[in-house]
Amino acid sequence: MAGAAEGLAEGGVTTMRFNFPYVEEGRRSPDRPPVLLQAWRRALEEAQRRSKGLPIAAGGKSLGGRMASMLAAEEKEGFAGGALVFFGYPLHAPGKADQPRDAHLPRVTVPMLFIQGTDDALARFDLIEELVQRLGSRARLHTIKGGNHSFRVRGARRPDAETGKELGAVAAEFLREVLV
Repeated sequence: MAGAAEGLAEGGVTTMRFNFPYVEEGRRSPDRPPVLLQAWRRALEEAQRRSKGLPIAAGGKSLGGRMASMLAAEEKEGFAGGALVFFGYPLHAPGKADQPRDAHLPRVTVPMLFIQGTDDALARFDLIEELVQRLGSRARLHTIKGGNHSFRVRGARRPDAETGKELGAVAAEFLREVLV
């Protein structure tokens, strides 16, 4: 995500990063959703305080993005973010494509950008394509051909920070367009 933040910054989008409590405490297992959602609420409150009235978007990698979308669906018009960016949306657990984590997404009212690898074990690509189509004009899809959940492409030796920077630039272009 450091590379993504750099790409966003170079694209004219200021970022504010935060960790969930379980990460700060050095635990591997994520907190329960209420704790994760509260962390997002606090982060967005701080972003609003710092933004001085400028538009705010929310985004994250995997679980972070999913929790942002759950908060957006829950708060609807009260959601502080004007858009969502998902860096690898975890549509389902590995091998459990029949149990999608998308029931809340139709309730999200802000524009969404899904940045997805086509070889992501947490998001079978045909299902991501169908999801974006179902969400209609609110959702867009940017693909990384052959990319896994970390956007690594088999056989390509590319630093993660370089990939992140490129994807951050994609996100910045989207945000400049939708947050006008």
